[in-house]
Amino acid sequence: MPELPEVETIRRALRDGGRDGPPLVGRRVQAAHLLWERTLAVPSPAEFQRRITGQMIQDVGRRGKFLLFGLSPDILLIHLRMSGDLLVEPYDAPLAAHHRLVLDLDGDLRLAFNDPRKFGRAWLVSDPKDILEGLGPEPLSPELTSQAFYERLHSHHRQLKPLLLDQTFLAGLGNIYADEALHQAGLHPLDNAPPA
Repeated sequence: MPELPEVETIRRALRDGGRDGPPLVGRRVQAAHLLWERTLAVPSPAEFQRRITGQMIQDVGRRGKFLLFGLSPDILLIHLRMSGDLLVEPYDAPLAAHHRLVLDLDGDLRLAFNDPRKFGRAWLVSDPKDILEGLGPEPLSPELTSQAFYERLHSHHRQLKPLLLDQTFLAGLGNIYADEALHQAGLHPLDNAPPA
């Protein structure tokens, strides 16, 4: 299950090259193939194909567990959810059984969103604010000092693990890293956050 560190690893590989693929920055989308319609949250499939074709990948970013492809002019957001992955493949490679969305790129490449459990989603938007605005701070953000985290923690009276998994409290943590952090801190996952 991809959590923040795994999503960041995928982001870096897509932006800089890695995982047996070249960098995607500077590549142009030549065509889009939506192989499972519910993968796309917005816009409609026809509008998605019309809008994304011809756009260039200018950057690959991340916010929480979302991957953000800065295009020209739109933003493509992808959330991998439980089983998703993004693969850079040769254009003529056989389509895998669990490919849900494929972007043909120049240079005889394609970007394939592979998602066996079909929980992942993609959004093509002009402004990602509506999708991302409710996310809490990043765990490694310089703004999230130990004092700021202490204050956020003490402003809630909830069980610790569900609180850490709440993406509006802290963006990017998932089940595995929440368990590890609580274990290292010697805290029981079902204990309540201390009151203010």
